[in-house]
Amino acid sequence: MAPASGLHGARFVAASWPTLLHSPAYNKRTTSMQARLAIQLFATLLIINTQFVQSFIAMAWKDTWTDILNGGSPRWKVDDLDAKKQALAHIVEHSSLDGPMRILCPLAGDDSFVHYAWSQGHDVTAIDIVPDALKAMRGQFGDMEHWSSENEKERGLVWKHKSGRATLFEGDILMKRPELLKSFDAVYDKDSFGALSLEMRPKFCERLSDFTKDGGTLYIEVKNKEQGRENGPPFHVEKQDLMEPTSFGEYFDHVASLGEVYRLKMSGVKQTGHVLRRALRK
Repeated sequence: MAPASGLHGARFVAASWPTLLHSPAYNKRTTSMQARLAIQLFATLLIINTQFVQSFIAMAWKDTWTDILNGGSPRWKVDDLDAKKQALAHIVEHSSLDGPMRILCPLAGDDSFVHYAWSQGHDVTAIDIVPDALKAMRGQFGDMEHWSSENEKERGLVWKHKSGRATLFEGDILMKRPELLKSFDAVYDKDSFGALSLEMRPKFCERLSDFTKDGGTLYIEVKNKEQGRENGPPFHVEKQDLMEPTSFGEYFDHVASLGEVYRLKMSGVKQTGHVLRRALRK
């Protein structure tokens, strides 16, 4: 109920803005000071509602991971190593690089792809907001003493592996991170896009586009649902959803639809894959 209320508030403010502009109270007699105050109020209300929704989602996400790590339903998790090998194979196949790549894994949770890609010589970076999930991921690398952390006000908590090829950001994927601008040769997204509401997708896609090098490869897995396509998460996602101008369409070119990449235990749901390529910046 809470996120719906927050989103409703944001939509109400946005919908009320044209009415405010054209109301008798906002006419030629309105002073410039009143106009500025009205604009500031509108902006503040939008920020409050956006922060409220994001905070609620973060709390719900943490509760979900607590349940998973305590032996509850695995939900969307796929730990089959063959699926991770196949994902990396698709990335390598569509990359123009011959050697090791720098790979970003957004909203990774404790996805074993990160460790597998690292074990194959690649440099991996994961971003997730749930500390327990990233702790579980660090455990996949062996000795926990091989990790060191630094807490910076602007970036949040950052974990680095002694190999120098694994970095975990404990924080918001939607945050601007100038140090990651145009840093990654490839992105591995398993179900992150399809887990986000329509309101959050534009910023998510913008961040991934910021972090990906020109010509970089985006490998993305999404759910194809026979029923309940309007419901989620996870939401039903097809090529046209990915390539909406407000999603990846402004930044990426669609390279390949891979069809069903592996079978799920969820009835009426297929795990499908797509490959996108970062367009050249103008």
